[in-house]
Amino acid sequence: MNADCQKLTKGAFMSKKAWLDVSIFQCPGCGRYYVDASWYAVELESDIECGSCHKVFNTKRQITDRVMLEFKIDEKGKMLEAEVTNHII
Repeated sequence: MNADCQKLTKGAFMSKKAWLDVSIFQCPGCGRYYVDASWYAVELESDIECGSCHKVFNTKRQITDRVMLEFKIDEKGKMLEAEVTNHII
């Protein structure tokens, strides 16, 4: 490896990525918003109890948005940043 490549390799790191499909849903009783993994909110159609007003509701029926989050990860596996990459619904 030549000297220029060694400098670039030592000074740079490869950014890795990870993704998470999340759903945003709202309590029909008090309007509080929640975010959870879509596999839980959509696929399992879970019922949850609101932490504010204690109303029990179905997450899938109350979805206001579903997005794909992209996380940039450093070489040590630590998250650097996150961004919305796609609105699914």
